[in-house]
Amino acid sequence: MNQILIWVAFGIAALSLAAVLYLFIKHWQEIRLIDPSSIKEEKDRLRRDDMVRERFNRLKSGKVEPVKTLYKRAIFSAKTSFHRGYLKLIKLNKFYEQAKRPFSHVAPSQDERIKLLLDEARSLARDLKWVDAEKRYLEILLLDNRNSDAYKGIGLIYLKQKMLPQAKETFDYLVKVKQADDIVYAALADVAVLEKDKRTEEAMRLKAIEIRPRLANRHAELAKFYCTHGYYKEAWPSAKRATDLDPKSGKYQEIALECLIDMGDWAEAKRRYDKLRLIVDDLPKMQKYRERIDAIRPVEANVKID
Repeated sequence: MNQILIWVAFGIAALSLAAVLYLFIKHWQEIRLIDPSSIKEEKDRLRRDDMVRERFNRLKSGKVEPVKTLYKRAIFSAKTSFHRGYLKLIKLNKFYEQAKRPFSHVAPSQDERIKLLLDEARSLARDLKWVDAEKRYLEILLLDNRNSDAYKGIGLIYLKQKMLPQAKETFDYLVKVKQADDIVYAALADVAVLEKDKRTEEAMRLKAIEIRPRLANRHAELAKFYCTHGYYKEAWPSAKRATDLDPKSGKYQEIALECLIDMGDWAEAKRRYDKLRLIVDDLPKMQKYRERIDAIRPVEANVKID
């Protein structure tokens, strides 16, 4: 019985809803043309909204201006206070960091420590204190095991003491790791000199010049190598280049003069002699040069060197 009543109620509700939808659809054209603003209550509501909006606009344009000014001042003041507080915070943080490490500004950095040790090692090496210099270089390598200056310093110490295997091993290592410069190749050439290996010496001298082509000393070393073995013609270009790069060097001018005398170039030798005379004060040496230059004087040249 109850189920029948429930079904009857559902049926009535469905019929009512269907009737409402039917009427809404049937009269939709009329409903769509209704203007809500024509209703009295709606007109009153819109009028109230307009009054409120108008009043708000007046307040905004007039009475609200002082409030806006005060607001801007408050914002500016707040920003200024924040900035000052931020700067104080930074200062306090710096003070705190310094308090944690009171001697940090005094203690040298690793780079500064290495530079100091390098200066000490080089000074000791100049004074021929090989053991102390080597200790400084080894201390550098404990801080930086790839420091090429320390390896070069140790290698040069070995070379000065004629410890050729150790010196060669050190410089070869720098070549292998691609940290070799002209000093390394010049040192390997010096090792070759002691080992009487002319071919290696020449190759190393040329390599040093390739790395530092504008260093007069490297050209002079190659020229001296050729002169030592009697190759004065081959030595002349390097000797000339050395004097061009450093015209005030008496040593380089002497190498160039030796080449010219051996080559028999009297005119150029005389000119070089005149330059050398302004640089070197060794009168006995200059007298010997003058005699040698006179000896190669051509027969047709009647001018003697003063």
